[in-house]
Amino acid sequence: MLRYAMAAAALKAFSLNPLSKNLYRRIGNVVGQRNRIAVNDFDVRVARGDLLVELCRKHQAVKDGDRVLEIGTGWMHWYSLYLRLFYDLRLTTLDIWDNRQLQALQAAAEKLFEHFEKSRTDEKARENLRKVLDCKSFEELYATFGIDYVIEPDGLLTGFDDRRFDFITSFHVLEHVPAQHIDQLARDMYRTLTPGGYTIHQIGIDDHLTHYDDNASPKQYLEYSDRIWRTFFENEVQYVNRWQTSDWLKAFEAAGFELVDKISKGADISDLK
Repeated sequence: MLRYAMAAAALKAFSLNPLSKNLYRRIGNVVGQRNRIAVNDFDVRVARGDLLVELCRKHQAVKDGDRVLEIGTGWMHWYSLYLRLFYDLRLTTLDIWDNRQLQALQAAAEKLFEHFEKSRTDEKARENLRKVLDCKSFEELYATFGIDYVIEPDGLLTGFDDRRFDFITSFHVLEHVPAQHIDQLARDMYRTLTPGGYTIHQIGIDDHLTHYDDNASPKQYLEYSDRIWRTFFENEVQYVNRWQTSDWLKAFEAAGFELVDKISKGADISDLK
């Protein structure tokens, strides 16, 4: 638990003021870019991308011509682009600040192309991936694939019109949304979707501080009261809202959604106080 406590203290320190937050972001982008260019998480990215495509096919959630929103598009628009390889979609990619890294995207796309060649993925996806590799800038990528890139500092969807999108998705983003904004975000997803539209999200409901300490429980944060958590562990640079599966289902259902599919993993919490 020493690494857990040290990570919490360091992230608290980086959360002190705008200057320290900006420093954290700069360090994270420089160090993280090396890992992203090396594509150390390639298998994870492909597995998540394949799952997104599989679920969309299973439920007929998207079709050519649909308008798609990716919330928290990150450094390389990976998941919305992954889906775009298989469908002709109009993408809107949303983030709270500009983290884009073209070199990381190109490195991941090259690996994905090799993977698609070996797995004999359909020619349409491979041809689209060739176009991604040919792009020399994000602006060229957006023009080629019809992508709107939007920066919204508060991360909310209040600026989008009703029934703007046919499909909304996010991957490991919603756990970082401040708890007080989640109900509004769910309502705005429902509002901005066309009737019958789908939304698919993969949400990491584990304690992210345990990524720094293998000895801690993935649900370690359940040991702490709200007051203790806010005082000693919660931070703004790697905020996690501690919502569990039941909380998310209630929020989406209260917004008007109907659950049609759920894939979840459990964790043994018998050793937690």
